[in-house]
Amino acid sequence: MNNEFYNNIGICSSSIIAILEQFNDDIDITKILLIMPIISHKQLLNHLSHASVKVLSLDGLIIDKNRYFSNFNKRFYQSLPLTLNTLQFLNDIEIIQLKKNKVRLLKNIPYDKKMGKRVNKIYKSAKNIATVLNEGTEKLYLNLRIEL
Repeated sequence: MNNEFYNNIGICSSSIIAILEQFNDDIDITKILLIMPIISHKQLLNHLSHASVKVLSLDGLIIDKNRYFSNFNKRFYQSLPLTLNTLQFLNDIEIIQLKKNKVRLLKNIPYDKKMGKRVNKIYKSAKNIATVLNEGTEKLYLNLRIEL
């Protein structure tokens, strides 16, 4: 499957919005940059979207599903342009606000079945992804082995 069509601005927008809906406050842009590398791994998304899965921490998730994170650094860098373009787009249409390296959701967009099955999985996994992103930024980047 061509990654350009599988991970597009619609999927990225839905992912960012679904995750931001889980937070009551602004979130660092550095954490937003981690959403697409998580979403773009089909098995990881399937795992996180199961109703029976409740992620308690990134450490536990990495221990349980280590193989899902083997190429996370590569996925991170591949998804950067899409994520940055999507953030700019969402800011321009006033869905989010970008301010001092923080992102704030201005308008909720609830899931509708017309958005498709993949977006449904993203919305179902949002709480688990938000739990992962609640970790400190330095710890996230270190544990996910992102090479800066």
